Amino acid sequence: MIPVLELVQISTLPDAERELEQLARRYPIIRTRQVGGIEAWTVLGAGLTRQLLGDPRLSNDLHTHAPHAAQSADGPTVLFEQDNPDHARYRRLVSAAFASRAVRNLEPRIVDIARTLLDRLPAEGGTVDIVEAFANPFPLEVICELLGVPMADREVFRTRVENMDSPSTAVRRAAMDAFVAYCANLVDAKRAGPTEDLLSELVQAELDDGSRLSANELIGFGSVLLFAGHVTTAYLIAAALYELIAHEDQLAALRADPTLVEGTVEEALRFRGSLLSTTNRVALTDLEIGGVLVRRGDLVRFLLSAANRDPEIREDPHTFDITRSTTAHLGFGHGPHFCLGQRLARQEIKVALTEIVTRFPTLELAVPAEKLRWRASDFLRGLAELPLTYGP
Repeated sequence: MIPVLELVQISTLPDAERELEQLARRYPIIRTRQVGGIEAWTVLGAGLTRQLLGDPRLSNDLHTHAPHAAQSADGPTVLFEQDNPDHARYRRLVSAAFASRAVRNLEPRIVDIARTLLDRLPAEGGTVDIVEAFANPFPLEVICELLGVPMADREVFRTRVENMDSPSTAVRRAAMDAFVAYCANLVDAKRAGPTEDLLSELVQAELDDGSRLSANELIGFGSVLLFAGHVTTAYLIAAALYELIAHEDQLAALRADPTLVEGTVEEALRFRGSLLSTTNRVALTDLEIGGVLVRRGDLVRFLLSAANRDPEIREDPHTFDITRSTTAHLGFGHGPHFCLGQRLARQEIKVALTEIVTRFPTLELAVPAEKLRWRASDFLRGLAELPLTYGP
């Protein structure tokens, strides 16, 4: 009998990835229950995931094909909720902007932002929750730079982002509405007076046929960048630090050879990536997946945390080894909806790990590993806190 998995419950387990991989050895596809009680067919293995993430029989456009499962009926248009040809057009415009001078010029600022945050920690050492002090504010400040959020607005911006992680549904909804409204005002400001930032690039970007992103699409882009560029990167930074500290030999190897940082980033993405699963797709026709008949209208998602521990990707998938760099993992998804901001995310994680490991010769968990709290989510995997003891 095919099991039904509660995604929120699995996300809080310290070693969820191992359990998911073991489940994947028995079932190529299972049922999962999400927040709100929605159920979906969920693919676990790496091979099926790669094969189906680009399958046009699975639509990302829930608003059209499965409105009961769409996040909202009146929200802005976002890239990961589109199918071709709209998705291809949107992605071409955004891809060009991500390759622009505005993004390239951001790289030195990423280092500056990281060092400024770490300078606030007592130089003599001590104990700190690195999630609160660094992993959360660091990518958020980078996004503010990327979008061109004025300095005067950044404290309000940060407050709204923090409220979007509230346990209260009403607080989260109000924070999202306020953020969308802010993005709308920011888009208007960039139209009136473009500056050297990603949002200004997008406001002015156009294809050969003269088409441009609509105001609704631009607002949606800002909203997605907040999620994809902030929350997932923050979780990845904390997870990578946790694994390095938990594996003393790996931390020692990185200290001895700083060039291993790129391999560390890739292994952290594979071993404990921040995306527990993809968003839902909807089947446009009956199709067979892993020996199961998926009916037209059924929801389908992909459990990336299980796929990344598939022995197809790594023979000993439960070994954390930074010396065996591989980009074969699915930490940024796969296919047409492969993460556009992956280069920026990799750069941020690389800078974060380099600066922390270089600055602090000693790094230890301040609490037993079993006392660490993992956030409850049907979509993400991340530490709620990471108390560290560090020394100069």
